Amino acid sequence: MKRNLYKNLAILIFASAIVFLSSNIVNAQWNTPNAWGYNTGYGAVYGSFGLAATMQNMYNVAKAQAQKTNERNAVSGSTSSSRTKTSVPKIAVPPAPVVRNHGVFRPEATIDTGKAIADALGDTPEQKALIKQIYTVTKAEYEKEAAAKGWKNNIAGGLTFFTVTAMTIYHDSEEPGANAVDTYFKVVNSALDEMPEFANVSNKDKQGFNNMLIGFSGILLAGYTEGKQTGDANTLADYKKLAGMLIEMVLKTDPEKIRLENGRIVLN
Repeated sequence: MKRNLYKNLAILIFASAIVFLSSNIVNAQWNTPNAWGYNTGYGAVYGSFGLAATMQNMYNVAKAQAQKTNERNAVSGSTSSSRTKTSVPKIAVPPAPVVRNHGVFRPEATIDTGKAIADALGDTPEQKALIKQIYTVTKAEYEKEAAAKGWKNNIAGGLTFFTVTAMTIYHDSEEPGANAVDTYFKVVNSALDEMPEFANVSNKDKQGFNNMLIGFSGILLAGYTEGKQTGDANTLADYKKLAGMLIEMVLKTDPEKIRLENGRIVLN
């Protein structure tokens, strides 16, 4: 994704929320008991798509794929930089992965993930309306970018968007550059392709899960942007906590293990 997408999208989501309802509803809602935990709130939304078991191994497979990608890039760079014709020892290069696109799905118009998220997280009609508004704005902007990048209707795109958003907010760091994001997408897409069970997941579950990732990302961006604009340390701390919890829930790993190092998204 382009360099300023997350910043611009965060501003758009926040502005939309302000126009739609008073912004203090955001913090009030996220501090209620229903918002936290695996069995209520976000956990209820996450568990509704039947992908929890399938996602158990995704992070470890992605780590392995990232290592292979780094090895291929290192060998390729070493070979291309050689300026002599002298023979060099042969180096075993991990083969390029076969692209199966297990994460791709056929969308169904009947799926209303915005309502599902709003009903699970909102306690009042106003809160539910705000949550759905944030989801709608985020989804529309994400789909534009996903279409341009060739990520449309592919869970690898939603996972990339979610990872970058949650990672950036958790560490309160600069967002990764376009090349780093594109590389991460390929790693995730390859990881999903290495999981045969993923090919059998229904289109409905894939679509709902992808939409959920987009919705969670929008909520994180809305709250984090509010904290940044108001300079509210408590709000930023709340959204760091939320980002970390969602990383643990979705990616099944410690949020400290995902970070930006030397311009690359690193999985430890």
